[in-house]
Amino acid sequence: MRNLIIVILAVLLLPLGVNASTVQNVASSQPKRVVVIDPGHGGPRPGKVQRDIAEKDYVLDVSKRVKKRLEEKMPDLDVYLTRSSDSAYHKGQNDDNKLRAQFSNKKGADLYVAIHANALENPSRGGCEAWVLTLDEKLMSQNSKVGERYADDGDFIDPKDIDRKSQGFMMALARQLENEPFSRFIAQECCDNLAKRCGLKNLGVKAGTVYTVLYYSECPGVIVELAYLTNAEDYNYMMSKGAKDEMATAISDAIITYFNTLDGMHSTEGAESAEQSVEKQETTETTETTAKEEQEELSEGYTIQLISSSKEVDINDSQFKSYKGLVHLVMGSGSYKYKYCYGIYTTAAEAKADLSEVRKSFKDAFVVRFRDGAIVTK
Repeated sequence: MRNLIIVILAVLLLPLGVNASTVQNVASSQPKRVVVIDPGHGGPRPGKVQRDIAEKDYVLDVSKRVKKRLEEKMPDLDVYLTRSSDSAYHKGQNDDNKLRAQFSNKKGADLYVAIHANALENPSRGGCEAWVLTLDEKLMSQNSKVGERYADDGDFIDPKDIDRKSQGFMMALARQLENEPFSRFIAQECCDNLAKRCGLKNLGVKAGTVYTVLYYSECPGVIVELAYLTNAEDYNYMMSKGAKDEMATAISDAIITYFNTLDGMHSTEGAESAEQSVEKQETTETTETTAKEEQEELSEGYTIQLISSSKEVDINDSQFKSYKGLVHLVMGSGSYKYKYCYGIYTTAAEAKADLSEVRKSFKDAFVVRFRDGAIVTK
């Protein structure tokens, strides 16, 4: 058993080590990023069809607009479409999905974004949602329930067909552990943007269905479901004049935010020049130094708690998302005594002013009071 654990750790740590090197290179050489946009279905598979909308045609149009906007806003980003016409990779849906993932892998994608539209017999269900990969046993068991509502076969893998002892499963598990925080980040950005820009109900990030394209993809990936064709409000919006442009802008802005966040930037206005990036990095470092100095000087005040843990966590851990390196530890009580927080404030009102922004990444974040590095309740 010990040998098996060592092998698993070796498999998990290898890709993490590669990523760490890549992240370090971002600041110095600005390596070219690659994103693959995958318009769902195509060819003999129309996807969902509702009156004047066939999913395969609609999502292809939106995908092309996403590509165009990304090329305009981030010229240093390589953008590929899995298909640019009404075509398919294979007559079998399962093989077609595998080949889409293979296309993304061959391009060396840093991010995979599939674009689909939803449908359900219940017409009251409406809104946007995004799916990410999960290999959790309980969540995978939902496969059979979720799968019943889709007309196409082969979009996802039946958990019963997965050999838990196979090398393929171990590699998929390793990739998931590495990629899941990034996949969830882009998924949440897409949902938030679509809800805000398009006025759609935000159904949030979903996991449970092992989609074939995500299972075989080597990079962080998401399946964005734009809206429900079977919902009257969603359908009417999708048929409106500016809907495709608005949806494309929402998704492309999410992708821009994703890559800018990876590069230590927070602007959604596109890639900056190398000189501007260096200047911004210097400003960020100065701000971080000042924040640390203020933290050391202020022994009592308020802060925003992001997560609690039963053990110490590196402040540069990926689970802190865009707040990586900016969090600080405050001690609490109980089994989860390590409280990781963001910001130092002299009053509760100042902390609450920033809370809504923090909750975009950590929905359960809340304001706490501290004294001498520990949480106080009175």
